[in-house]
Amino acid sequence: MEPRAHHVLIGLFTLVALASALAFALWLGQAGNDRDYAWYEIIFGRGVSGLSEGSPVKYSGIEVGDVAELSLDPSDPRNVRVLIRVYDDVPIKEDTRAGLALTNITGSMN
Repeated sequence: MEPRAHHVLIGLFTLVALASALAFALWLGQAGNDRDYAWYEIIFGRGVSGLSEGSPVKYSGIEVGDVAELSLDPSDPRNVRVLIRVYDDVPIKEDTRAGLALTNITGSMN
């Protein structure tokens, strides 16, 4: 009878450990979703090849948000509308200009 009791305790410990690990992973995943964002729409008068949804937005070299949506301007399809979300505590001034920069050899843009 004694060896069987050990198996039950080991199984119970394993289940509790797995449940704890799953709860921790879920909690950790939610930690990044608690930020508040400010939304900005940028209009580029040229192509934005290499830029995609989810691309990072950098301000003075520091990542401060990401690209939420890309679309053509309905009034002038030569222009590209880019919707970005930036952390709300980033001090962006009204005269700030947006630009694209090649970030690596594969050609992705920021």
